[in-house]
Amino acid sequence: IWLKPPFRLEFLEAWDFVCAATSGGEKMAPLSDDEAVGSQQNKEVVEQVGMQPKAFTEEQVEELAKHDLTSKMTPFLDRHLIFPIFHFLEELGIYNPTHMTRAMLNLLADTKMIDFAVDKYQTLGEEVPESLNEKREEVLSQLSDSRERLMPLLQILEDQEKLQQVSTFKSVKDLCEGFDLEPEILDDLVHYTKLQFDCGNYSMGCELLKHYRTIMSVEENSKGSEILSCYWGSLSLFILTGEHDDASDILKQMDTFFEDASKMSKREILLQRTWLLHWTLWCIFKADKVNPAVVDLFLSEKSLSIISLSCPHLFRYVGACLILHKRLKNIVRDTVWIVHHEAGSYADPITRLLLALYTDVDFDEAQRELQKCATVCQGDFFLVQHWPEFEENARLLIFETYCRIHQCINIRMIATKLNMEAEEAELWIVKLIQNAKLDARIDSEKSRVVMSKAPPSVYQQVIEKTKNLSFRSTMLLSNLEKKDKEKFIGS
Repeated sequence: IWLKPPFRLEFLEAWDFVCAATSGGEKMAPLSDDEAVGSQQNKEVVEQVGMQPKAFTEEQVEELAKHDLTSKMTPFLDRHLIFPIFHFLEELGIYNPTHMTRAMLNLLADTKMIDFAVDKYQTLGEEVPESLNEKREEVLSQLSDSRERLMPLLQILEDQEKLQQVSTFKSVKDLCEGFDLEPEILDDLVHYTKLQFDCGNYSMGCELLKHYRTIMSVEENSKGSEILSCYWGSLSLFILTGEHDDASDILKQMDTFFEDASKMSKREILLQRTWLLHWTLWCIFKADKVNPAVVDLFLSEKSLSIISLSCPHLFRYVGACLILHKRLKNIVRDTVWIVHHEAGSYADPITRLLLALYTDVDFDEAQRELQKCATVCQGDFFLVQHWPEFEENARLLIFETYCRIHQCINIRMIATKLNMEAEEAELWIVKLIQNAKLDARIDSEKSRVVMSKAPPSVYQQVIEKTKNLSFRSTMLLSNLEKKDKEKFIGS
């Protein structure tokens, strides 16, 4: 098997594993104010790992650590996907650098990235264990032997004419006979690809797995487990190499696979989809151009039900999607209703901002939560680069909602709240009205915005009241199953 989520099921208490200092089992703790700002030892370690020390106050450190979701995310990620998150936390500088480095060493223990591990020991100023040098020789030998066994197939993959002939075969057996290859050579290809992946050579692994998928596409009777393992491997490699468009295509294929996976149990599908939702975050928040279909998949009723059942912390990113993607305005209220329903399971400034705006209609509270969102985004691996756009779009949502409730809005009052001059605010409001297609006009004499209200149609009201029926039914069924299980245990 190439890669499959259950291989890390023993990793469910991941934060205890990756954040414990190997010497004494001490959990990684936020730095105190003095440590964060002035400790010479910490500064030296920070400089060694290429970080710029950041001067946070003790309150800021506690707030950033409080909203850090790493402990909740890592049980659903492959260790190779955790490395960039840890690198971000190192640069953020809110955790003890020594403990962060030891955490990285813990993660590296089950990989073959020897040079990376050596660098970390040097960062700590410790002698590199002799076992690492022995492991290096072992890994080099494995790579050499595996490549030698695979050489006949690699020569075919490097020949464009022969590579084009692959699709003409009807099965893998015919392909092996046509090119005079051993039947086990595909297993050798998978093994060699996995070796490259474990060594951190993601580009090579990505190309090899692409070829493997091309070869396997001629086999009509491929096993479901083989297809799924190939999907997980491809997805991880596309993410790690920054090929987010290809990763998005794999995500959609995996969604279709799970829809048709009749032989998998509901529990296994729930687990697999929970992993998939976590990995989807790279395609939404790290891609240069986001595929709308991936966002729609992440915000679908099925995905929201899974998030409610197994990973409510992902509601942070549900809320972020609603704010960052303006085209989602039509589903904001319905999705916020679900967020409100699950507020007891998870809440942070981003979800509370949406609740204040759409449930409580409390604009002062919305402004306060927006200020707290700056801290959340600053300490979040996926959201840190989106804060300027997030802030601007959140302000637009607040203003648009305010416009829909009030018929007359004083421009000077809005300008004061937005930290703008009255004339500048007036121009900003004019552009906002045009972009949001609000039915409004500017009364320059009285320095106000006058809104024209149109009652919603009966058709629209019926749609709004029935949109959540599927989600409500899912949650009702889940609650009934829990009660039946409790009764059965009690009896």
